[in-house]
Amino acid sequence: MKIKELPLSNAVERFFIEAENNGLERREGQVEMANEIAQAIVDDNSLIVEAEVGIGKSIAYLVPIVLQFFRERRQIIIATSSIALQEQLERDLKSVLDMIGVKININVAKGMKNYVCLRRFRSFLRKNEQYVEMYEKARDGLQNKSEITVHEKVWKSICIRAFGEKCKGCTFRNICEYFKMRVRLRNTDEIVICNQNMLVTHFINQRDNKGIFKHDLSTVVVDEAHNLENRFRDAFTTSFSFHKICTEIMKATANSKEELSGAIIELIELLDRLFKYLKHDVFQQRKCSHDDIKNFYFRGNKEMRLLIHKIRLYMAEIEMHTNHKLRSLQMFRDACKKSHLVWLTAENGIRINVSKKDICKEIGDVLFVKGRRTILTSATITSGNGGEPKEEYRYFMSNLGCPDYVKLSEPKKSPFDYDDHSMLYISNSLPCPRKFNRDKYRKAAIPEIVKLLKITHGKTLILFTAKDDMNYVYRELSRMDLPYKIMIQVNESSQKKRIENFRNDVNSVILGTGAYWEGINVEGESLSQVIIFKLPFPFPEPVIEYKMSKAEFPLLEVAVPEMIIKLKQGAGRLIRSNYDKGIVSILDPRVNMKLKSAYRETTLAALPMKNVTEDISELNKRWEIMKEKDKNE
Repeated sequence: MKIKELPLSNAVERFFIEAENNGLERREGQVEMANEIAQAIVDDNSLIVEAEVGIGKSIAYLVPIVLQFFRERRQIIIATSSIALQEQLERDLKSVLDMIGVKININVAKGMKNYVCLRRFRSFLRKNEQYVEMYEKARDGLQNKSEITVHEKVWKSICIRAFGEKCKGCTFRNICEYFKMRVRLRNTDEIVICNQNMLVTHFINQRDNKGIFKHDLSTVVVDEAHNLENRFRDAFTTSFSFHKICTEIMKATANSKEELSGAIIELIELLDRLFKYLKHDVFQQRKCSHDDIKNFYFRGNKEMRLLIHKIRLYMAEIEMHTNHKLRSLQMFRDACKKSHLVWLTAENGIRINVSKKDICKEIGDVLFVKGRRTILTSATITSGNGGEPKEEYRYFMSNLGCPDYVKLSEPKKSPFDYDDHSMLYISNSLPCPRKFNRDKYRKAAIPEIVKLLKITHGKTLILFTAKDDMNYVYRELSRMDLPYKIMIQVNESSQKKRIENFRNDVNSVILGTGAYWEGINVEGESLSQVIIFKLPFPFPEPVIEYKMSKAEFPLLEVAVPEMIIKLKQGAGRLIRSNYDKGIVSILDPRVNMKLKSAYRETTLAALPMKNVTEDISELNKRWEIMKEKDKNE
């Protein structure tokens, strides 16, 4: 009997037996995870499963969903958090299909900004004739960003910015790759690999029968699920800039400019005053914080509340005269409700952001529905609570509004030999990092970092929670004429090349923040140490502050779980293969034995490195023994 004709559980088991016979390493955690997913599919259940580095979780969920596809022939969605992971999943899926000996249509659905808009490109050509050849290739089907080499500024002028009803009447729709891909998503039973934003948008729009995918999805798998709450928060957030509000007003009053000219002028002036005030306030908040805060407080004094009241009155007048509903007016109304959070962002100009405070139930309602299995997985879902899976997953589940019927898997531990291949060092010589002693902490950290770099002869990734700290350490290390090349994180377009340089220059040191906590995969000797400059506690900002206000013990119930999940991501950069060896060094003394913090044991239990020392001399000795043993093997 062919493998795809067997009962699902039997088929999964046979796949791994045959794969092992053909040379694929058998990983018990991977097989166990695949069997649990198969059982969840058979029982029509949803499942949450953490699978640490080395489990091979993508193969673990691809095998059962591919085998199930032949039984149902219904669309299956796999969502992850980046284009690089989408492309890796496509390769993994093709490998699984080859091993089973079957073919399935795969649709790698990237976001619209990754595709050429032929209408915009044609307009762009009027002043940029040197791109005619590229335009002709785009008309012939070369429309995916990954296939085109062009400056980012040019790409922004020719990519798709919006997709909607107007696209159906576009003269290029029959040769538009993105349009054709969206039609396939709505009509074809296949396996789709998309980003989490697209999946979240589908779930939310499906409530109004406007989803992106088919409505009868059989199975949804979300990889890197630790990012899912933020994707939903983004989707549930209304965001307006000064320019966006003005554009909406001008469109609404296009046929009533004369009779409403006075109100329009007054309204624009009031909005200008408001956004200038907000810009100044963000500047002040930045001055008071050295952290990389992205979300700023919307601090409304009496004058600003009066300003917003006047803005609302003028907007209401425009709505009444034009019979055109203003979304920006609804945003200002929501901003005044106690049930909503308001905050500011300043990445591309000042924006006002408004969202409901509690979105957990809404997330749960769209993420877990009858008739569809939802599989959530990541290497960093649990937050070190220990005990039963319900305790381990508690923080993650509460954020996503998970119903009680969702099945929980025992976390799958990494097959890598952390006992013999890794060590954890915690500094006991630095002061606790506080706002008032920031300079003292940074100065004390430099000689400690130099000692640690000497132990591994460079070969180190140093992770930061703030760019200001990263730049300070980079300047200090660069002045010291150390025998290793010191590199620092660069802008996103050059990041891949910088990491490649770090990999190739074996003794080099690289400093990073943000995406470097979970976006680096360097196997081998080049990455022999990860230094955590500070424990990655969440920054004070409106969403975290609200979560903490609801908790009985805010530090232990919110701040520590957030920190541990991020710390696990950073520490996970170290051991990426069976042969890797190295050290995770935490400079932050808040988890050393001397301070006896309430979260020390929880934090250490969450990390896979169990050889712990706070003595740097002892660390050096153990590392030398480990390296000597490595030579003799």
